[in-house]
Amino acid sequence: MENSPIIRFRVDREIAEHAHRMAAQKGLELPDIMRMMLTKAVRIGDFSIDQEQSARSGSASVKELQPYEPRYWSEAQSALDADTALAVLHQAIADRTTWLDEGLSVKVPDIERLERIRNERDDACELLLAFDPRDAATVAKILEKFLPGSEPDAAAEPST
Repeated sequence: MENSPIIRFRVDREIAEHAHRMAAQKGLELPDIMRMMLTKAVRIGDFSIDQEQSARSGSASVKELQPYEPRYWSEAQSALDADTALAVLHQAIADRTTWLDEGLSVKVPDIERLERIRNERDDACELLLAFDPRDAATVAKILEKFLPGSEPDAAAEPST
């Protein structure tokens, strides 16, 4: 850092004292904090320290650093979708088994409804037996068919 210029500037005493205390609480010196902030501003191409203002500015270099950028997320997204589909499938089987048990315990069972629930449970069991987390089409089918709130016959759940 022999070629590094020394930058001096004035700041309100109260702000300087408070900034020194904040830096000390982090185990750093104020000049270290200022170097880090200036380096970050140059790296992202934006001097804004207000997060709302940065988000509104729509700076392309800032967007590239966002952790939810699709190109960085796609591999993890498919794995998370597969895990979610597997959990949803298990829940669908458990729910429908419970609904069948409850439907059979009433004096006059609704046979059509129970058959529909049994068929849905059987479909879920077949999907579970053949489940391949790398098969994106099957994962999407499971999520579409059995994700809570997207069930083909939400009325199949007995009311309590």
